[in-house]
Amino acid sequence: MTNNVLDNIKSVISEPLEQVHLLYSDRLHSDVALLQEVNDYVFLHKGKELRSILVLLSSGVATSAGESITDATIKCAAAMEMLHNASLMHDDVVDEACERRGNPSVRQRWNNKLAVLCGDYYLAQVMHLLQEIDDKQTFDIVNRTVVEMSEGEVLQQQYIAAGQLDHNTYYEILRRKTASLMTACCELGNPLMRLFGEHYGMAFQLWDDINDYDEDTSLPKPTIEELRTEKQKHIAAAIDQLAPLPPSKYKDAITNLVEILNS
Repeated sequence: MTNNVLDNIKSVISEPLEQVHLLYSDRLHSDVALLQEVNDYVFLHKGKELRSILVLLSSGVATSAGESITDATIKCAAAMEMLHNASLMHDDVVDEACERRGNPSVRQRWNNKLAVLCGDYYLAQVMHLLQEIDDKQTFDIVNRTVVEMSEGEVLQQQYIAAGQLDHNTYYEILRRKTASLMTACCELGNPLMRLFGEHYGMAFQLWDDINDYDEDTSLPKPTIEELRTEKQKHIAAAIDQLAPLPPSKYKDAITNLVEILNS
């Protein structure tokens, strides 16, 4: 994803995204110096912020002027970014990964114990935000997602241990580990965006796997041609889900987010 295109997409939600940044930093702040050092490091290398973007844009498309972006939306966006970063810290321990987003992973820069504990701290702050939102549907969506992400990671470990992996299981691992979180982000923004989120999440992870095809050997993959075909199927389905939405800058921005994956 080019920074220029992503910056243009972020400009549509610049004000609420800044609110997400402030809330995220405020809730993770700790007077434990080492924990705050990790927080600052993770935020400095925060990546694309796709989960927050998906929550905000999915909420924005509900009306042409984006009035549906509320305080609860901001809290959901911050919570999903926290959940994502917690999962990355934990995943890097499981995978013994030395690098994350082009920089040393938390476990590599410090150690495995600290990475696990910091990930747990992030998850606790997610729970605090959900408690403040105080909405059963929101809680159920996030709970379902954490279950699916955990199942996806265990499923991957199961097939790594077995030394074999059929294509259907490969796609199921992608759906649970990655697409489930993006599905939740879209659904939290607007329940009508759930199917869009499912297809976007799958297309995104397939796009990522295609780009890392020769470098990531943690799982046996289908052929790159099959991955490209599968990706295009999900891109087309995601675009179809956007078609009924009223014209708006939010719809244009989320459409551009999908079209990036054609690169």
